[in-house]
Amino acid sequence: MCLLLQSFVLMILCFHSASMCPKGCLCSSSGGLNVTCSNANLKEIPRDLPPETVLLYLDSNQITSIPNEIFKDLHQLRVLNLSKNGIEFIDEHAFKGVAETLQTLDLSDNRIQSVHKNAFNNLKARARIANNPWHCDCTLQQVLRSMASNHETAHNVICKTSVLDEHAGRPFLNAANDADLCNLPKKTTDYAMLVTMFGWFTMVISYVVYYVRQNQEDARRHLEYLKSLPSRQKKADEPDDISTVV
Repeated sequence: MCLLLQSFVLMILCFHSASMCPKGCLCSSSGGLNVTCSNANLKEIPRDLPPETVLLYLDSNQITSIPNEIFKDLHQLRVLNLSKNGIEFIDEHAFKGVAETLQTLDLSDNRIQSVHKNAFNNLKARARIANNPWHCDCTLQQVLRSMASNHETAHNVICKTSVLDEHAGRPFLNAANDADLCNLPKKTTDYAMLVTMFGWFTMVISYVVYYVRQNQEDARRHLEYLKSLPSRQKKADEPDDISTVV
């Protein structure tokens, strides 16, 4: 009797899960609800995902973005596979609601260049983000530092482009070890200020030198002019201009 009741409950749960399964996806109950939407030609993440979803496969589709709070009702989600899509944008609160429970996140083989610095806040999952055209900068450095297993994650990130040209094509981990990418803007600003101050200083020195030389030239010309004037000294035996009548 108990076995029959359990079978009946299981049938009801399977029917309920199947009825809630998003279009183009397959749902099965095996250690939790598994939702498989691989190769379903999806252009966006379904918004009618069952709340009890534990494993979610959205790989090999045409998804281009992960909107804010798209998974917020999936409190039991442990595995999320979004690999082999065309994802370019990940909103700041994309993983709100699942950051604490998620164990595996696969974002590999997409078109992600950069993400908001808070996009992976509180994320406990082991993330796979390789094979994306990453732009290595301060934001990416901050993002990776905030992630669990960041060393392993960073090791698989290759810089497609970088704030430092010499880091392009290199693993992010090597680039981060060579330079603190978050200090580059300040250093660049300081360098620009130094160059500007040096330019002004050079201009002031040049003006002072020009002014001094110009005054020296004017003084020399005036001295030569004075020397060229006829002498008006009186001779010793020259009579006075006014005669005295005796």
